[in-house]
Amino acid sequence: MDLDGTLVDSGYVWSKVDRDFFSKRGMEIPAGYTAKINSLSFREVAEFTKREYGISESIEEIMAEWNNMAAREYAVGVRLKDGAAELLKKLKGENIKIGLATANTDELFMPCLKNNNVDIYFDTYAHGGEVKNSKEFPDIYLLCAERLETRPERCLVFEDITRGIRGAKKAGMKTCGVYDGYTAYEWPEVKKMADYSIKSFRELL
Repeated sequence: MDLDGTLVDSGYVWSKVDRDFFSKRGMEIPAGYTAKINSLSFREVAEFTKREYGISESIEEIMAEWNNMAAREYAVGVRLKDGAAELLKKLKGENIKIGLATANTDELFMPCLKNNNVDIYFDTYAHGGEVKNSKEFPDIYLLCAERLETRPERCLVFEDITRGIRGAKKAGMKTCGVYDGYTAYEWPEVKKMADYSIKSFRELL
């Protein structure tokens, strides 16, 4: 299960972070920025941003600034998508193992899960800082499957972006595309690529 845009409605957080980050430096958000970074790990986004836009701060300083800007929203503001909690409860009740595979950092996703009272449903987590490659590659999905102690072909991955769908398929997993308003421009391709697709988790209840 992916986090941002799939399990939770968090697109607004990063839109604000991006806007404030560039505004602080006298810039507007570069055209196509969101599409270019939406499958990268947290560090990869910082590396890309520093390299492409001449940011003077170090990679660590950029990541710390973003974390500080986003922390409060993830801890108290970000909410689950409709039907997500019910689906997680249902899966857990059927003894289906659940893993979270997110490009986000544990400083952000753990408070978010706990605030929404769904941390209890996850058997394991894997985040972008633990793997070498972005979500376009199978690394994070394979790590999550390994921690779930299950074979990749027995996994179903919920993702909202094409690169995530592609990475999960490279891992040999089945995929379910989940609609998200912030990445709606990808929805036609997500539906085409994924094995299944849903507009809402309510469809699975």
